[in-house]
Amino acid sequence: MFKKFLLFALVMFPVVTFAQESKIAYVNYNDVFASMPDLKLAQDSMQKFVNEIQAQLKPLSDELQKKYSDYVAQRDSLDKSTRERREQEIAGLQDRAATFQQEAQQKQDSLQQVLVIPIHNKLQKAINDVGTENNYLYIVSSDALLFAKPSVTDATPLVKKKLGIQ
Repeated sequence: MFKKFLLFALVMFPVVTFAQESKIAYVNYNDVFASMPDLKLAQDSMQKFVNEIQAQLKPLSDELQKKYSDYVAQRDSLDKSTRERREQEIAGLQDRAATFQQEAQQKQDSLQQVLVIPIHNKLQKAINDVGTENNYLYIVSSDALLFAKPSVTDATPLVKKKLGIQ
């Protein structure tokens, strides 16, 4: 019996030691990301881009609206060939506007990726650094947590400090 107990103790010692040494923390990723100053700069750049696109689209939209209003007002008095020509002209303007909007959306998506990816990378590096400095085995996002014991460490303040965020 003593031999079995000794064998059990020898087998369980590394498991218990590992469990005590393994530290797990969580971080509120979205909170840290939203509070990063770089994100505000990226949002300002995106808004500037959107404003420029809207300024470029306005003349085309105004022209389309004017031609459509004129067409509707005169539609009954126009002969068939003139009516068809104006309908084609309006359809062409609608196509140009739709194409412009699609291209603008693609440019906006690309710009957003260009601006946001470095911010995510910077945050990930800070999380990695905090994990290494504090010997955490894992740092998980608090968004994915369904349950955490009170003894689990919230690394959010450490990550914010690493990034220089108050």
